[in-house]
Amino acid sequence: MMRVTTLYAATAATTAGYYTRYLTEATGELPGQWLGNQADRLGLHGEVTTEALQALLSGCDPTTGATLGHPLVDRTKSNGTVIRAVAGFDATLSAPKSLSVLWAITGDDGLAECHDVAVRAVAAHLGRYGATTRVRSNGTRMHLDTHGLTMAAFRQTTSRADDPQLHTHLVVSAKVQLPDERWMALDARFLKRHQRTLGGLYQSVLRAQLTYRYGVTFEPIVNGQAEIAGVPAELLAVFSKRAAEIDTGTADEVAEFWRREGCAPSRHEVALMERKVAAESRARKTGLTAAELWTQWRDEAAAIGVTPRSLVASVEQAATAHPPTDRDLPIAPIVEALELGASTWHRADVLRTICDLIRPVPGVSGERWAQWLDDATDAVVAQCVDLDPELPAHTRRRASDGRSIWIEPTASHVTSEAVLAQEQQILDWAAEATAFDPHPSATVERGGLDVLQHDAASAVAGYDPLTVIVGPAGAGKTTMLRAAVTALHAPPHRAVVGFAPTAKAARVLEDETGMLSDTVAKLVYEWSRPDRPPDPWWQYGPGTTVVVDEAGMLATHDLHRMMQLARQERWRLVLVGDPHQLQAVGRGGMFAELCTAGRAIELERIHRFVEPWEAAASLQLRHGDSRALDAYAAHDRIGAGPLDEHVDAIAAYWIDLHDRDESLAITTARNADVDLINDRIQLLRWQRGDLDRTRRADTADGIGAYVGDLIATRRNDRTLVTTTGQFVRNRDQWIVTAIDGHGDVTAARIDGGGVVTLPADYAREHVRLGYAATEPGNQSDNQDRGIVMATPSTTGRGLYVALTRGRRSNHVLVVTEAHDLAEAREILDHVITNDRADVPALTRRQQLRDDRLDAVFQRWINDPPTQALPSPDVGIGLD
Repeated sequence: MMRVTTLYAATAATTAGYYTRYLTEATGELPGQWLGNQADRLGLHGEVTTEALQALLSGCDPTTGATLGHPLVDRTKSNGTVIRAVAGFDATLSAPKSLSVLWAITGDDGLAECHDVAVRAVAAHLGRYGATTRVRSNGTRMHLDTHGLTMAAFRQTTSRADDPQLHTHLVVSAKVQLPDERWMALDARFLKRHQRTLGGLYQSVLRAQLTYRYGVTFEPIVNGQAEIAGVPAELLAVFSKRAAEIDTGTADEVAEFWRREGCAPSRHEVALMERKVAAESRARKTGLTAAELWTQWRDEAAAIGVTPRSLVASVEQAATAHPPTDRDLPIAPIVEALELGASTWHRADVLRTICDLIRPVPGVSGERWAQWLDDATDAVVAQCVDLDPELPAHTRRRASDGRSIWIEPTASHVTSEAVLAQEQQILDWAAEATAFDPHPSATVERGGLDVLQHDAASAVAGYDPLTVIVGPAGAGKTTMLRAAVTALHAPPHRAVVGFAPTAKAARVLEDETGMLSDTVAKLVYEWSRPDRPPDPWWQYGPGTTVVVDEAGMLATHDLHRMMQLARQERWRLVLVGDPHQLQAVGRGGMFAELCTAGRAIELERIHRFVEPWEAAASLQLRHGDSRALDAYAAHDRIGAGPLDEHVDAIAAYWIDLHDRDESLAITTARNADVDLINDRIQLLRWQRGDLDRTRRADTADGIGAYVGDLIATRRNDRTLVTTTGQFVRNRDQWIVTAIDGHGDVTAARIDGGGVVTLPADYAREHVRLGYAATEPGNQSDNQDRGIVMATPSTTGRGLYVALTRGRRSNHVLVVTEAHDLAEAREILDHVITNDRADVPALTRRQQLRDDRLDAVFQRWINDPPTQALPSPDVGIGLD
């Protein structure tokens, strides 16, 4: 696949030496080659020299030595943070292991040439679509095409352990030149955001060239990559020495730990051991000749009974078992796959989907296949709806994508008629359902509700076809719903049922409000079965109040189906949620549109937090206001430091609170960090004697669970029922009470929801330790205290959710290289503006129109015309 890293000007000499000397010093490795239109314009052809690459990465012309545009110099901010000058990027393209092994055993350089064909296709694609720059112009920015990219390709054939590993380092200069000869900085967002697409393009062209030249076939495509069919898995394992080397070294470290401590190390400690072994065993390549390596590789293959002849025969036999690929492009399945993932798409998203779904056609070369992929992408895009605003014919456009220079080249802008229709139908039904004056209930008891809570509860228990309630974190929406349900259950006993996007949220909704609740997916499934109507249990009479909690997490197709059912069955639909918290995985965002465009009641008073300042700060955080960070910093709620230290601190904090009978919500964005924290807490509990270590159950995270551990079930299973009659839900938390000799786990739900026995197979596949969770796992939780570990990948929504879980306090620990609070604050400033939530197509269309108008009027404000202002469609200054 493809991995992108940043290269810095301050280390240009070292970097250039690494690529041109170290990587190519082994016999058989080829010198780097210049690629790209801008390389041609600089007179860079053929082999890459150390001097030329160093000059380029220093921001200078390799021929004349002249500075290309602004010098690449590090700068220091007022808070002491150093901003390093970016020299370029390393985009590493790696072949499937099966290709590397086939090349190594057969010695056929044509296989490596197939890899080169795919690399050149990626370089050409990147040069065409990813070579823009940003230029300030009268208060706004133009996004302009350039002459192209300067790239240096370094093909490598081995790993550090001398295993066959075909890969190419594509070094991309950060300097680009405009047609007016000015040198600017590359806008690298296309390269960074579409790594998955570029990697998928490489893999697809590689498959095509291999099919064309050798007639091979492939295993199923997984995450864009497929192995060559017929290459034995045992052979692939033989040539993974680097991984085996680390495994062996780690095993030695584990054995030493046993001798020293008298017990097994935790997963956290094993991870540290692996890092240590990897660093200590990172050796220079041996420098063996190609002939020596091929002899070594064939000997290793022969040791497991594989010869070049038998390997080729296996690959050829596998090729006969696969039917030929259909030459027709199935546009409908591609669009359907896109519709599941997002509301709007970029051209690169379309290309990625095609590469993932379409196998190469026999008889088509890699070069022709790359062109076919480009044409196929255009064909699919042509069948979609373009959301970019219509522009006058004389409007200045980019040649690379045909879009206005005022529109960011990475902005998504196409969708389907089906997506637009669903969104419009949702808005139309909402407008129809709220066209009349509201008719709230007059029977809701005020009790301890604040004014807006009472208004919201009265609306929920009222008679309107659609009610939308917005509840910020801690605003007491559950208390409000409980009052509404109480009123509905009172004579004359009006029917009310609850639903939520997740099983855990549905269970919480039922437990805390008293209304029967389940998942939206279950309701939609029961009403969508083609073989029979829904069971009576899922059929509700006219006038039934259907409450959907956490409605902000509803996928658009589920919300659309819920509204169809509400209209068809004459149910009342109540949507309760927060558009500023987590949204749907995939296509979503329509709850936010209903809150903006329709009639909604928004709760304003925050009830959850003990500290008044935290209530105010949470609302600021909800809106991305940096003053919230000032408040958390002023109350010592922000920490900075390395990952390992944070893991240790969080684990110790959990133990301390557990001893004081306080609960803690631990949140992080990455599953890997969740596993590290879970493992560290388990280790501390071992050392304290809290866990019974005589018997272990295998779990999906690989850590294992012991009697006394806190675990989380990660899959709904309606066949596993507790002693209180409730099925096992995704993200429910349990205490392990027993483990039998077969690995079956008996566990008690932590909230008193009964005891269940989880079969060993379920535990092995769907149980993880439950001390920490990602943001979706904690959104519906309220605990005594909360703590979040944040990184640059954390989103503003995720941070808001994580910092509002604790009633008494909430802390954020930012992963930094050093204990630098200034760096931590800079990361958090980025985090609160980082939003990856899906945007509905109708909203995206309006955003693109607004961006267009902003660009026009900013230019007019800063450089007003002498005549009367023309229509925005004229496009001032764009011709």
